[in-house]
Amino acid sequence: MAYLPNKKILFLLVFILLIFAGWFYFSDYKNRQIPYIAEQEKSPLVVAMDQTSQLDKDTDADGLKDWEELLWKTDSNKADTDGDGTNDNEEITFNRNPLKAGPNDKISEKEDIVAQEKAIADSKKNTMTAIYARKFMSDYLTLKTQKGELTDLDKQNLVQSFMDNIKPLTVADEYSVADIKITENTGKDSIKKYAEEMRVVFIDTPSPQLSEMDVFNNLMKNIKENNVKNIESDINTLKLYIAWNDRLSKIVLLLTVPKNLSKNHVEIANGFNNIKSALENMAIAKNDPVKAMMGQKLYDEQTQRIYSAMKGTQEIFNGYEIIVFK
Repeated sequence: MAYLPNKKILFLLVFILLIFAGWFYFSDYKNRQIPYIAEQEKSPLVVAMDQTSQLDKDTDADGLKDWEELLWKTDSNKADTDGDGTNDNEEITFNRNPLKAGPNDKISEKEDIVAQEKAIADSKKNTMTAIYARKFMSDYLTLKTQKGELTDLDKQNLVQSFMDNIKPLTVADEYSVADIKITENTGKDSIKKYAEEMRVVFIDTPSPQLSEMDVFNNLMKNIKENNVKNIESDINTLKLYIAWNDRLSKIVLLLTVPKNLSKNHVEIANGFNNIKSALENMAIAKNDPVKAMMGQKLYDEQTQRIYSAMKGTQEIFNGYEIIVFK
């Protein structure tokens, strides 16, 4: 049957849901008081998303959201795709094929089951996007079967549930206090030496102009626009960031750390090492956008972790009248 989506359309649907529902910033950015996150919230992509009514859009006013038209392969600019006098939403509600002109367009129960199974089977690939696409499709069809015509609230809840189910990736910390060089000397000279080394690593060493999230935003935008050349460029840039974070975590492990700063130091090392893992997953957005978004949420958590550890380090520095992390 041609009236239900194949794996390519399901992939596109999931990507649109992720972008249009603003899942980049779906995590609790707005509840945080971190300057660099506040700066990210006004990225060009976020501004672009703010200017459109994405998920609520019903271009042809037939009662089907544009993202639903994608599911059913109907024309979002035409209320009655097959031109038989009944709009697409009504046809779907009454179990008629919106792509075949009536009156003989009733979908039999057998055809419906075969089509649904084929649509779900078509999306069976070993990616997180395929898994979430299957679940979203199954939930949508189940709700449609139960209720017939879905209300706007039904659709909002369906999308909300889809977003809520996406969790961050989990990674095990690689390092412990046993992996760093610790000195028992917590005198001012020892703390000052450590502070100077941390300043060289994190303050004095030039960092790339674009942040990782800037690059990721650009990547998602270019995937949406199918800008192949820029997609590859963004992926290569993320790979450079992967190497940069890997290097940072290893440099941090080389420093000699006063005992009273060891806990925060390990947090910093693990944070950068886990950001490396997050970026590795963010870089596969072209083939698995859901996993990339899960990587982004991990990135978000680990940047918060590093920020907290650096803040705790600076609080200890304050007792020695040393300032590194303002």
